[in-house]
Amino acid sequence: MSQYTIMVDLERCIGCKSCETACKLENGVTEGRHRTKVVWVDPHGGNKLFFVSMPCMHCAKPACKQACPTGAIYKRPEDGIVLIDKAKCIGCRYCSWACPYGAMSFNADKMVADKCTYCAHRLVQGEQPACVSKCPGHALSFGKADELGAKAKSDGRWFRDINRSGTRPSTIYLERLKS
Repeated sequence: MSQYTIMVDLERCIGCKSCETACKLENGVTEGRHRTKVVWVDPHGGNKLFFVSMPCMHCAKPACKQACPTGAIYKRPEDGIVLIDKAKCIGCRYCSWACPYGAMSFNADKMVADKCTYCAHRLVQGEQPACVSKCPGHALSFGKADELGAKAKSDGRWFRDINRSGTRPSTIYLERLKS
């Protein structure tokens, strides 16, 4: 399996939320819900603001999948994308509570879980996920995890460890450059 991933360059993210907006427009995500979100972080109490784009992590061992009582959440074997079969989802929200990254959303109108799909419908057409294609700072890259990881290492970049609860997320975060 070639695991797809989004690589987030924390040095390049400017917090504009273009990725959020592109995702909402592409996927018909209504107000108050997110499939991807940008979090503004102020680690030093006003000294410096950082931005973090947070799509679904498409984990190797998804906590959401393990928590789903109906088997509605599955991981595609060909590319590692974690998806939801809306016909099987009963709206119990166990997946939302289990996800250590807060990546799950809930569509109250349809009473089903919702999350980032890496715009699987766009991938079939050879296109990038909407969030990646609309990022003005080029902070987001999409591709095979091993290839993106190798490029980052060859560029002398370090990965931030975001593994929580043994889920082994595929999303790669590049540390900010030291200056």
